Amino acid sequence: MQPEESLRIINRFYEALDKVIEMEKISGITAYCKYHNIDRRNFILQKDEPNRAQFKVSWMAPLVRYYGINPRWLLTGQGRMMKELNL
Repeated sequence: MQPEESLRIINRFYEALDKVIEMEKISGITAYCKYHNIDRRNFILQKDEPNRAQFKVSWMAPLVRYYGINPRWLLTGQGRMMKELNL
């Protein structure tokens, strides 16, 4: 069973991934898993059953590194989901 704080982070992770897919930055979960070397089966099991202990912290890194997700929001829920662009 996952602690409440972990569940909130996991839920934000999947919310952010859904947003990235909606924005067409990536085509879907299968592509995300393939491009970032994530076991798709464990990924789907974790999404379907948030209390499973399959979630890997490393799954979050591509969202931050490549897709513009704000790491502070991802971990704490504070701030905006998307990073501000410095133009």
